[in-house]
Amino acid sequence: QHCCVCGETGATIMCRHEDCNRWFHLPCAKEGGCVTQYIVDYSSYCPEHRPEQTVDVTPEPDTECLVCMEPVEDTKTYDTMVCPTCRR
Repeated sequence: QHCCVCGETGATIMCRHEDCNRWFHLPCAKEGGCVTQYIVDYSSYCPEHRPEQTVDVTPEPDTECLVCMEPVEDTKTYDTMVCPTCRR
């Protein structure tokens, strides 16, 4: 199978979404925006079908993460999670 991220053969992970034929290598998953869930069912998704958080909020400029104190981008991204309660 061809990897949908790098284009090389030998991809072993298939997107779990019904009717999706995209495959990818585990090392390519993060780079390509794929999601692999390491919880029961162990589902993997291509960038088009990956699950997304339903909170419709974007961080304010100069927001810092409350856990690691690193700056948070002021746009909604897959890499940023928003607390559904306080919306930060």
